Amino acid sequence: MDGAILLGHGVINAALDFRPVNAAMEDLWTETATLMAPEAAVAPMQQHASYGAACAALGTGVLWYRLDGAGGQGAAQVLIRRWPLLGATALLSRGPLWAPDTPAELRRAGLLRLLVQLRRQFRCVLVTPDPIEAADPLADSGWLATMTPCSLARLDLTPDPLALRAGLRGKWRNRLVRAEAAGLSVRDRPFSPARDDWLLAAEAAQAKARGYRRLPADFTLAWSRADGQHGTRIFTAERAGRIVAAMLFLLHGAGASYHIGWSGPAGRALGAHALLMWQAMLRLREGGVQMLDLDLIDTEAAPGLARFKLGTGAQPLVLGATRLSAPGSRIFAARPMRPKAA
Repeated sequence: MDGAILLGHGVINAALDFRPVNAAMEDLWTETATLMAPEAAVAPMQQHASYGAACAALGTGVLWYRLDGAGGQGAAQVLIRRWPLLGATALLSRGPLWAPDTPAELRRAGLLRLLVQLRRQFRCVLVTPDPIEAADPLADSGWLATMTPCSLARLDLTPDPLALRAGLRGKWRNRLVRAEAAGLSVRDRPFSPARDDWLLAAEAAQAKARGYRRLPADFTLAWSRADGQHGTRIFTAERAGRIVAAMLFLLHGAGASYHIGWSGPAGRALGAHALLMWQAMLRLREGGVQMLDLDLIDTEAAPGLARFKLGTGAQPLVLGATRLSAPGSRIFAARPMRPKAA
């Protein structure tokens, strides 16, 4: 996972011109002792309690907010960090969470209301919003944006297995068929820091060799300590008793996120990753996961990986630009940027 996206790095204009579209959104967000997500809300990783616990274990402050109004219910997890020159900074990434029946206009109003409150509490506020009605909810705000919107691959696991199989792209399905005939066995279980430290080391070496960014191993270990038995799942492909490829997923309620993937030469030759991903789709679905996030789509730096993710039938999700509200940031405000195509 890209740490900048997960932590909501980016930039917004200090002047927040908020006008509620509904009286229900005039209610203030209230701080809570824990994250109180609305019922049936499918949380992205950054808005799940295990993510907050992992970040807190690494020294980041965490606050939770709740809004109960006539028009809808919302919750938000906000990280607090102190940076040189900026001071105390609140980071809101892919939040708030909303009850599924909350109308779009109330979601937009509630997001702005929360940003207003955070700006009053903290010297700086950073936000990376999820789209609302397939659009950046802050696109026309005029706020300063210095990080272009990114695209994630998101896979709906609610269809039945036959429909999921039919949704695979042709070449991807062909690779899966070959892997299924290669004599590989797939096992899955919760991640164990003591037993699976080899995967963290192998993935770190792989990242260094290929030059891609990743969250530190300490984040994985902290997440595992927060909810290892229910919040992690490692899938391994074996041949003749030897592991040739592995994938690690982080589970967050009805959602899950692809976190780490590794393959040795034999695994690559046999197409083990296609088999691992397919089995993960089926088994996570059986465990109640409805939405699987496959992380960033980068068709320029990693076109092969982008094709692999989209080959599963995943759809691109374009997040809003990351933005900052801070003293003097309006001086540097620029025209809103167009989302980068996936």
